[in-house]
Amino acid sequence: MKLFIDNDLAGLLRRVIFIALVSLCSLAALAAPRAKAAGEAVLRDLVVTNSSRDLLLYLRVENAFKTELLTGVQNGLPLTFSFQIKLNMERGTWFNKEIYSGTVKHTLLYDNLKKQYTVITAEKSAAFITTKLSEAERVMAQLNGVKIVPLSALEPDRHYILKARVVVEKKSLPFNFSYLIPFSFWNLETDWYSVEFRY
Repeated sequence: MKLFIDNDLAGLLRRVIFIALVSLCSLAALAAPRAKAAGEAVLRDLVVTNSSRDLLLYLRVENAFKTELLTGVQNGLPLTFSFQIKLNMERGTWFNKEIYSGTVKHTLLYDNLKKQYTVITAEKSAAFITTKLSEAERVMAQLNGVKIVPLSALEPDRHYILKARVVVEKKSLPFNFSYLIPFSFWNLETDWYSVEFRY
């Protein structure tokens, strides 16, 4: 009888250990950073610098122009990238202080009659017009020295964190375009990327 009880306890112990190991592996997989799939939109060359008066941001987006999005543009749908930006000052044990939170928008339009692409950017007063898609994509996908805040808004000798991501604005597609562009392609966004600096 004693041997029978020991076998039951041993079996129960094996099951408990197995369940615990599976749970730990699952938690580790969830905690691990998600690997970027090939061809997924990402931010590159995130650089924070300054002029004599302002804090400036440079960055570019890679793999953002899916074929389905460009099909929509060439059929008359505007494509808008919203560059979402947050700047916080670290305050040790206290919550970080928000210095800036805002959005910079770039919109790509196509004129089918003139065969021209137009890029409208929030940081420039004049639109960029070209007949080459590659040039339009380059202007759409870059922030070149965008003013974030005046330097007077920063406290000297403090640590700061700037975060940025890009989201394609979700537009309602006309019914006759719904077969061309699945909504999953219109819902493009990058992860948040950050850079830390000391002023």
